[in-house]
Amino acid sequence: MKKKSRPRLYLWLVILASVILAVTLTITSLKIIRGGKNFTKVILEENKIFVVNTVRFGHGVMAHMGSETYDSLIDLALNSKFILFLAILDEEGQVIAQSDPPGGLRLLKTYDVRMLKDGGMLEKTKNIHLISYKAKQELVSTEEHTRHHATFMTSKSAMMGKPKDAPKPGWFLVGMDASSFTRHYRDMLIQTLGTGAVFLLLGILIIVFLGIIQRYELAHLSIEKLQKIKRILAYFVPRTAKSIIEKEPEKKGLLDKYIQEASILFLDIEGFTLLQEKYSQERINRTIEFYFSIFLNLIQKYGGDVNETAGDGMMVIFLDSDPVAHALNAVQTALEIQEKCLKVSANNDDGFDIKVNIGIHSGKVYLGSTKMRGSEGERWTFTASGSVTIMAARLAQYASDGQVLIGEETARRVEGRFPMNRLGKVPLKNIKDSGEIYEISSTKNLPNN
Repeated sequence: MKKKSRPRLYLWLVILASVILAVTLTITSLKIIRGGKNFTKVILEENKIFVVNTVRFGHGVMAHMGSETYDSLIDLALNSKFILFLAILDEEGQVIAQSDPPGGLRLLKTYDVRMLKDGGMLEKTKNIHLISYKAKQELVSTEEHTRHHATFMTSKSAMMGKPKDAPKPGWFLVGMDASSFTRHYRDMLIQTLGTGAVFLLLGILIIVFLGIIQRYELAHLSIEKLQKIKRILAYFVPRTAKSIIEKEPEKKGLLDKYIQEASILFLDIEGFTLLQEKYSQERINRTIEFYFSIFLNLIQKYGGDVNETAGDGMMVIFLDSDPVAHALNAVQTALEIQEKCLKVSANNDDGFDIKVNIGIHSGKVYLGSTKMRGSEGERWTFTASGSVTIMAARLAQYASDGQVLIGEETARRVEGRFPMNRLGKVPLKNIKDSGEIYEISSTKNLPNN
């Protein structure tokens, strides 16, 4: 999990940066939209220096060259993509020179100087803003002007004659192209909103992507958790039930009880109560687990399935499509368990000997889940029930001193394969007729199945 933390941290940082950028761009866009009415004024202020410098530059020189020279100044100003119109007024507001007026603009020959303001809006239409600027007469000193332009003035006078006394500019009226500002505003707004939308979308996609990763991680963790639960539950669930569930887990009906041929084996450790009085519970438990582990290996070797354990006892189910085969496997397992117990006890130096009594019976059982329903829910146990199971349990209870007792049906199926002693009918708890009972009398010369 540590390896996953760093990529997730990077993703969170990217998301945070994207969200901050998207929010910033969104706020900026909203401010631009809200300030749309003042946007033109902002652009005009940005271009004011350019306009003023353009129309004022050199007018102190051009004023001495005759009024017709103002045309050059006008042409120079109209080179700006923002300027559509330029008019030059004297101090009294009289028009000295002007460019061709664009459509929609109302022009006068004389303007009231009280209405004129430096940088003020004189007239405003959809596409043109007419702005007045105060002319500054002293852009350069007289000495500087004389030094730099004496030669030019002399040659000009020679060609045109003496310049006439043209009135000096007092005001400039500049017609600004508002449509350019509008387009500029629109383009800027679109770009800002577009960029914000892209980053916002990117942030959303990253968040969605992270959400998918988190869901995947949660699903992966859930699967891992389920696998762990499955592995733990597998220790408690009989192998027969597990195989049924794994085939079609959605069909609970497969676990319903049905009639099935089987051999049932019960084993019980003799004298378990006396052992508990003699040895500590911890040692008893450790010894039982040791022996049960040995039993489990032998049971699984011959295809048996440990259905349940209870204290010092164990119930095992043997299934096979051949009714003789599962009976042989059950008896074979019982004999090898007895032989293993003898070998372990012989090598036990502390005198802790174990004897196991075993009962086996074969026939038709009721195999499946026993369902108990309570107020807190259902509890299922998978087992084999019926007279065959009861008979095997009673035989294990009746056996003593490490006997292996088998019922009449089991004996019939394995006859000739194992040495058996006929015990006849024996008294079994809550069973009226036990039938012929047999004891497997020897653990030597076991057949190899």
